[in-house]
Amino acid sequence: MGILKIAKDLGVSVSATKLQKLVFLIEIELNFNLGYEFIPYYFGPFSKELQDDVYRLKNLGYVEVKKEAVEDFVSGAIIGFKKAYKISDKVTFDFSSLDKNFVEFVVTHLKIPLDDLLKYVYVKYPEYTVNSVIKDRVFKAKFSCPSLLNFFWNI
Repeated sequence: MGILKIAKDLGVSVSATKLQKLVFLIEIELNFNLGYEFIPYYFGPFSKELQDDVYRLKNLGYVEVKKEAVEDFVSGAIIGFKKAYKISDKVTFDFSSLDKNFVEFVVTHLKIPLDDLLKYVYVKYPEYTVNSVIKDRVFKAKFSCPSLLNFFWNI
């Protein structure tokens, strides 16, 4: 919930994919053991346990899930849904005790466009892309901000 609280304070939306990648990076790069097992999946590293936790928090009223239809650009048919997560106003936990490195890491990475974050994860952790259905698109994409390339390789 710390990620979603920080996102709310920044006024930033957190998609399901971005949440998965952020938690993955927090576990790997900050060496925080949050108890999630990540496997190579359709959109890169994925944790079923993390997804289950989000929905458990939703059912308790702590997380709101907004679904947005994704349409096929040719036919207009709905082909899926994008999900965005937001922490509920009913959460009263004091987040001031969050680890400073965690907060800094999350603030920095929440501001990065999803495509750039995906490219970073896919390049740095290719073993988690073997089942990806978007790998070709991710590798063809250019960083939206060239300075991010230097940023990523210096963290």
